[in-house]
Formats: sequence, structure tokens, C-alpha cells
Amino acid sequence: MQFTVTINQVKALEWGLNSQQALLFAFIYGCPSWTKPVTTDNGVFFALSKAKIVEELPLLTDKPDTAYRLLKALDEAGLIELSSTSSITLFRLTAKAAEWNQKLDGSEKYPTPPESHGRKKVRSTSEKNPSMVGKKSGVGSEKSPTNQDTNHQDTNQGTSQELPEGSALPTQPGGLVLVVDRPDAPRVEIPADMPGPKDQTCRTFKAWANYAMAYRKRYQCWPVWNAAAGGILGKLVDRLGVDVAHSVAAYYLTINDARVVNDCHSLTNLIAKAEAYHTQWATGRQMNGRTARQIEDTQANLNAAQQAAENIRLGGARNAFL
Repeated sequence: MQFTVTINQVKALEWGLNSQQALLFAFIYGCPSWTKPVTTDNGVFFALSKAKIVEELPLLTDKPDTAYRLLKALDEAGLIELSSTSSITLFRLTAKAAEWNQKLDGSEKYPTPPESHGRKKVRSTSEKNPSMVGKKSGVGSEKSPTNQDTNHQDTNQGTSQELPEGSALPTQPGGLVLVVDRPDAPRVEIPADMPGPKDQTCRTFKAWANYAMAYRKRYQCWPVWNAAAGGILGKLVDRLGVDVAHSVAAYYLTINDARVVNDCHSLTNLIAKAEAYHTQWATGRQMNGRTARQIEDTQANLNAAQQAAENIRLGGARNAFL
């Protein structure tokens, strides 16, 4: 599994790449240093299977078809050329792709060692250059032996990337991020051990991720992911809309109604009163059984007072005509 992937955000924005495409290209950019070169009628390509992408980038996707779709997007963006054999996908970088690792003057920021097309040549330099190690990492050694050209420079470590209070730290750095609870909330990394869908293009991904992260914050464990959970989240998105379903799902975990707490904030309760929770999220006013009874009692007292006033008024009118 790839531990750290460095993304050139300036180029990603310039080329119109989304976060998934940028993450995949950052990984692919270093692949020629260790993948197997394959000579074809159209020149030299490099072997990279869809399964390998899924294996190395678990935060990107767990579906080979999605991986290939992202490869095609990079091909259409003019960053790679795709080819294939009867058994494996082939790629090579384009001249445009070289800009990913260039300074403003056109020179390379982190020059690639010459003749680094195969693992054997990379390993032959491991004694002199630990960053090129292809062996198993020891304590304090390079964290990412897979992508030998990955840059590990400091990227503004003062930036807040903390998880919500009460939750564990991510199992690996450099993960993808999402907004939890509301658009102005802190951005946090998605731990690799989070169950459920990993494909961020999935319609229910954001709703599930926000629910799961808020659930772990409250209960210090992940909620159960299964087909039923996926179905409920699909209905939640249908009923509330994709733009707010994730916020309501996270807000739901702050509800302190006795019945909801007793059920450990199950998705069944969430979908049963989805619109009500949406109103509570939008207004910032929680409603539980006791609050409802207090409102009911207040209304009952008001009704009684109004009825008494009406009786006095009517009684006074009758007495006036006696």
C-alpha cells in the first residue's frame, strides 16, 4: 500500500483534475521507476494493472472498473497514453506530464535518477541512497518503498488536520479529506480502516463517511456497514438531497433523545425521521421527548387559560341580560 503521495495542487488545478484524478496521477508519475517496461510496436510502455492501483491506493477506490475509468480520464487530459496487452494495462507519461515535477524555470524539482526503469537497478543504489530502498522498511526507514520518487518534503505541517475530539488518529498520513457535519467544519483525514465504500464518486459516499466519522467520535467504534446500511443512505440522499444529506447524517449523532441513544443512533431511526432531523439541523434546535412534552404542557396550559377566559366572557354576557 502506498503510504504517502505528493500532489502538485497548482498543476492539478491548472489541468482541471479532481481530487481522485490528482491522487492517481501523483501515484502514476513515479511508477516508471519501479514498474516493468514493455516494448510494443508503438514504443515503450509500463505495466500497471487496475488491481495494482486498488492495492496501492485503497483510499482512491476499491473497484478496478473505477480505477480504469480514472486512467481514461488522465488519458483524455493528455497526461498519459494508454495501451494494453491481452492481460494487463499499459501506460506511459506524455510530455505534458513532465510539468508535474518542474520548477518555474523548467528544471526538475526532484530529479529522477537515470536508468531507473526496473526494480533491480533501483535496489542496486539502496546502499548509497536509502530513499531508493526496495526492501522491507525497518524502524525509522523510508515509509514508502513502493513509489521510489515520492517527495517527502514538509507541506505546511502547521495546518490543522486533526480528527474530531474523541476519535483516533488516521492509520496513515496523506489520506483524502472530507468535510464533517457542515461546510465550515474542520477538514479531517479519512482513516483507511473506515468500513464501507471508498469510491468518492459513489452517490452515498459522503453521507456514509460523515455518519461513520461522527459515529466513531461518539461511540469510539465504527458503525456496521452492510447492504441494508447502503440502502438506507440511498433513501436518505433521495429524501434530503445530496447537498445536505451528509450534514444531517453527522448532526444526527449529536441528538440526545433517549430512544435514539438507546438504539445507539441507528440508521433506521435516522431514515424514519429524516425530514425532522433536517429541520433540527437547519434551525439548530434539537427536539427530544422531554422537550416535546414541555411544549405540549405549555400549550395545554395556554388552551386552558384561553378556555377559562372564553367562559368568563360568555358568562359575563349572559349575566348582563338576566
